[in-house]
Amino acid sequence: MQASSFVGRERELDELEGMLASSRLLTLTGPGGSGKTRLGLQAAARMAEEFEDGVGFVELAHLSATEPVAEGVARALGVRWGAGLSPAGALMDHLGPSEMLLLLDNCEHLIEGCAELADALLGSCPALRILATSREALRVPGERAWLVPSLSLPETREEVSTGQLARHESVRLFV
Repeated sequence: MQASSFVGRERELDELEGMLASSRLLTLTGPGGSGKTRLGLQAAARMAEEFEDGVGFVELAHLSATEPVAEGVARALGVRWGAGLSPAGALMDHLGPSEMLLLLDNCEHLIEGCAELADALLGSCPALRILATSREALRVPGERAWLVPSLSLPETREEVSTGQLARHESVRLFV
C-alpha cells in the first residue's frame, strides 16, 4: 500500500498492461522525478492477480556499483545461496518455475549488472516477466523501453477556470 494516492495515468496503466502482455521485459525510462517508480508500483499492483506467484519488488537505489546485482536481488527476495551456488544461480532455481512479475526499481546506476541478470533470468525462467525502472534502457534483447510521459498540463496561453484546471493530472497532483 502506498502512502499517497495515485493521480491520473489511467491511459498509461492500460498501455503498460498491454505491453507487458506481449513483452517479457519492459523498462520504464525517463529523468529522475518523472514518476517511473510510482507508475511501476501502480502497474504491478494493478496486475498482481494476473501472476500466479504475484509480484516481487526490488529497490536497487541502495546498492553500490561494486555489489553484484544478483546478490542484492536475491537478498531482497529472500533467496539463499551458497555451497557452490551463485546468487544468480539461486535466483534462477528459485524463480525458474514461478509465474511472477519482478519489478526492478532504479536500475540506472547498475545498467550492466541489471541487463546481465535480466537476460539470464528471462532465459531460464519462462514464465517470468520483468518490469524495470531506469533513466535509460537496459538494452537487453527483447526489451521494450517506454519513456514515461509528463503529467498533463493546462495551456498557459488561455485563461481557465478552477474546474478546468482540475482536469489536468499535474494540477490534481499539486493539490
